[in-house]
Amino acid sequence: MADLQERMSLSSSSSSSSSSSPSSLSLSTLPIDGELWMVAEERAQEILNAIQPVFVSDRSRSEIIHYVQTLIKDRLGIEVFLFGSVPLKTYLPDGDIDLTVLTPQDKEEDLADTLCNMLKAEDGKSGFYVTDVQYIAAQVKVIKCSIRNIAVDISFNQMAGLCALCFLEQVDQVFGRDHLFKRSIILIKAWCYYESRILGANTGLISTYALAVLVLHIINISYSSLFGPLAVLFKFLDYYASFDWDNYCLTVNGPVLISSLPDMTGNDADVFLNEKFFRECIELYSVPTKAVEANGHFFPVKHFNIVDPLKHSNNLGRSVTKGNLQRIRHAFTLGARKLKDVLSVPGETMGWKLEKFFSSSLERNGKGQRQDVEEPVVAFGTGRSEPSELRGDVEGYFKSLVYGKWFHGETQHKWIPQGQDTSSWDIVRWFVTGQKNVFYRRNLNGSSNSFQNMRRSRGTGTYIPEMSQQSYTDRFSNKPSRVNPLPSASQSQLVKQNI
Repeated sequence: MADLQERMSLSSSSSSSSSSSPSSLSLSTLPIDGELWMVAEERAQEILNAIQPVFVSDRSRSEIIHYVQTLIKDRLGIEVFLFGSVPLKTYLPDGDIDLTVLTPQDKEEDLADTLCNMLKAEDGKSGFYVTDVQYIAAQVKVIKCSIRNIAVDISFNQMAGLCALCFLEQVDQVFGRDHLFKRSIILIKAWCYYESRILGANTGLISTYALAVLVLHIINISYSSLFGPLAVLFKFLDYYASFDWDNYCLTVNGPVLISSLPDMTGNDADVFLNEKFFRECIELYSVPTKAVEANGHFFPVKHFNIVDPLKHSNNLGRSVTKGNLQRIRHAFTLGARKLKDVLSVPGETMGWKLEKFFSSSLERNGKGQRQDVEEPVVAFGTGRSEPSELRGDVEGYFKSLVYGKWFHGETQHKWIPQGQDTSSWDIVRWFVTGQKNVFYRRNLNGSSNSFQNMRRSRGTGTYIPEMSQQSYTDRFSNKPSRVNPLPSASQSQLVKQNI
């Protein structure tokens, strides 16, 4: 396999992909210069500090994860892996923990009953306070419970979740800029959840993975003009407020006419990450898909249509009901108008208006307490913040995915030395240290130079001017940030404890 640092440099800098946008940005250029944008972004970061993952919340969740993994491993001898917003480091204080158990497909029902009874028996036996255990025997079987007042969902064989985790971590590292992608997801997720109440697939609203893809698209088409998560939020609301959801579906590289499906080609938008990059992500970060349905309509068209970058037959917006689509449209439109008003006032009043824009988020999380930790934390407005680390354990995530593929017989192992007594984790180790892992390692060795020459998109729609090179230069630089070798996060040990 060719060296991925070279491959990805070419794939991200070469040409464009997709169809002209049906959604023209309606807001004109805001009367705000680079210095004021920097002030606004700085205040947005202060708001983020009150809601983003911090060391104490990471530690609390890691203890719960280790408890569940150890319990299941010791009692049943099976592997439990982490996926979703917790390992991605994009969870809100109210966010749940997603775990998935690997088991033969025909044993899911029996294991779910056993595991559910085992967790119920734990109530009162440890300091983790396992409560509200219930088994949801839906198409996707899940055990829901609460541990130390944090919601925990335990599913079975959720390989798609492991794939999405590796993919989104990869995207964040390529975009760089001090985790612009992740910080934008957190800020936008907070607005969607606390301010507008439009997040939650279980209630017919937007799923968290769908939201991440919506954010990915905004950064992908406007990379060079975005210098912080507030700018991404503004573009996000502005763009999707006028998006024609009735006639178009959304892909990472641009809108596609629903009437043209299953054909998703023809998009010529100027993007930062092109189709070649996403094809290579599919190659490594996906599992085999079922054959196309006989009727040819492999993408199930719903009311809110978003194409999964890793599996084009998966509609990430399928959870949104017709009635809730109108609610979401209204929220985007109202949010765009309010945020434009905030950013249009004189600088001395912009700060408190932005706080008002996030009033529910700060009311719940900015008073020195977090839902997911017991001890007090730094309150908003003190000029201080809790230590935080948004970098994920990409090596650990990839090992989990490789193990899952091996477990379900989806990985070929002709490259394994013959005649040796090999365990499952030996196989993972050989895979991850072999040539086939070059892709996910491409930016882990500190070689960021190959990314600095990627073509910068001018972006579309409302122009956000460049910041002056003062403080925050590194945070809002045009160049993707250098990614240091991993792992260092404590969660690495949870995934790799048996290697």
